[in-house]
Amino acid sequence: MLQGSAQPLPDDWRFSVRILILALSFLLCVAPPAHAATPWTVQAAARLLDYGEKIGTHGLDPADYELDRLRTALAARDQTALDTAATRSFALLARDLANGRVPAAQRRLSYFRTANLTPDAVLELLDRALATGDVPGTLDRLAPANADYRMLRAALASLPADARSDRARVRANLERWRWLPRDLGERYLLVNVPEYVVRLMDGGKSVAEHRVIVGKRATPTPQFATTATGIIFNPTWTVPQSIIRESVGALVRNRPDTARARGYTWTGSGANLHVVQQPGPTNSLGQMKIDMPNPLSIFLHDTPSKTLFGQETRMFSHGCVRTDRPFDLAARMLAGTEWTPGRIEEAVAARETITAKLPRPVAVFVIYMTARADADGRLHSFDDIYGLDAGISRDLGVAGLAAVRQLSDRTCAAG
Repeated sequence: MLQGSAQPLPDDWRFSVRILILALSFLLCVAPPAHAATPWTVQAAARLLDYGEKIGTHGLDPADYELDRLRTALAARDQTALDTAATRSFALLARDLANGRVPAAQRRLSYFRTANLTPDAVLELLDRALATGDVPGTLDRLAPANADYRMLRAALASLPADARSDRARVRANLERWRWLPRDLGERYLLVNVPEYVVRLMDGGKSVAEHRVIVGKRATPTPQFATTATGIIFNPTWTVPQSIIRESVGALVRNRPDTARARGYTWTGSGANLHVVQQPGPTNSLGQMKIDMPNPLSIFLHDTPSKTLFGQETRMFSHGCVRTDRPFDLAARMLAGTEWTPGRIEEAVAARETITAKLPRPVAVFVIYMTARADADGRLHSFDDIYGLDAGISRDLGVAGLAAVRQLSDRTCAAG
């Protein structure tokens, strides 16, 4: 089509394209190993079958794990068929628990690196499981062990079968937890985008909670992990080219005096215009920025627009995360160093850029969870502000997906 706007594909075509993408992903990356390194006993295979039948407690579908084939092999007492069927079911279960059910290519706005459980790793796990006789335990240890995942599983178990919307939401969020690293660390920052909250976690408990502002729908905040090494007080802001093109470039060209009054300095012109906003209370990053290098250039920082924190829906940024009470958060993160609240106040008042090094690096996880459960079993839901749940639900329950996984016995190359 050379002229006019492209028309959206009909729903049935989009569904077919999705199936094709998923099929190619499975053919290339998740086809299970063809042979077990150790013969399966009837007892071990029976325990595997029982585990697979109960995989719904993880929000996964038993139909995706070739359990009928395993039942047939068990009933026939055919060792060759049993080895093949049990190994395939074990591999499929292991990979979904360790890596997540949805292929990485289908995870919108997610940049987490999965465990990437390779066929060799699956066979190594299988050898260990058969040697110890603990097939269920081996599989269980691949799933997230954090309290949030456990409480979501408990919430799913308590939901009635007809609560389809809530069950779909919980299943989608259990899947998202499987995308995250298994070891989050002892102390870390957890930003939950749909909840508009950042929490400082220590020893599995929240020790600080702050409201945040996140990206607009047109410039959404992605999901990723990085590490914070320090706190920058009175940061400068190097304006991204996208924002120069959108607004700041016009301000510099048409109202240079106003641009200078707002702290902007610049060099070059046109496509080579380079703009930096100097430190101060009107700086777009505010007066505090967490030093957390990442290839997405997404940061957690202060803001001069503090009245926006009073709004319930807080999607106002170009993708970065803005926090309220930034100096309280900084003081918490710098606890145990010479950076007392008083010294932080003095540093900010000086209006000079300075970096306070954290006593130890702190992991940062920017996540997108539209549901969480508390210790009392209550389910808390948050608006799916970027419309991501539906795609995960389709991929978790898409018709024909189990059959797609049987198209090839080739193993996936490591990497």
